[in-house]
Amino acid sequence: MARKRRRRKANDGAVLAAAGGGLLAISVVVQAIRHHPIIAASIALTALAGAGVWGWLRWAAARRMAEHERDVAVTDHMSGAEFEQFVARLLRVSGYRGVSVSGGAGDMGADVIARTPDGRRLVVQCKRFAGNLGSPHVQRFAGTARDIHRADVALLVTTGRPTAQAREVARRCRITLVDRPELARWVSTQVFEC
Repeated sequence: MARKRRRRKANDGAVLAAAGGGLLAISVVVQAIRHHPIIAASIALTALAGAGVWGWLRWAAARRMAEHERDVAVTDHMSGAEFEQFVARLLRVSGYRGVSVSGGAGDMGADVIARTPDGRRLVVQCKRFAGNLGSPHVQRFAGTARDIHRADVALLVTTGRPTAQAREVARRCRITLVDRPELARWVSTQVFEC
């Protein structure tokens, strides 16, 4: 019990010291503003310029993401088969070779098969989801990608939001996971007709 009281008192002292230091700093700034209006105006202009630049950067980033989102929003009304074709076209324009769509019943998790630009075998699972993509989807793909389909590179592309567990399974099974924001960025880097 005594230790808790000592810690609390030590913490109270630190808080009081920080508050006192803050008040002293404010006092110094107020005195500088009173006696040096040019310095005060310079500080105010610098702060305004910094806020303006920060605001512009935030706006530009939001605008870029909105453009990317618009590019990938075409997938929202696609069927699963149409989404597989969409991913296949995206792979082709990204330099992948021998791209073929094999999705459908009995594909055992290989919706698209291709060769990377350096010749490795790529196996892609496409999941057009509106909600969360759970770890069971990743686990099923992990079970077939390398052992059955002989993938050198396993890629799972989804329009959904992978859960933390799904991301962990993908990481541990060496599956590259492309979620909606990453898909939007990928689409935006290609000359690609949606």
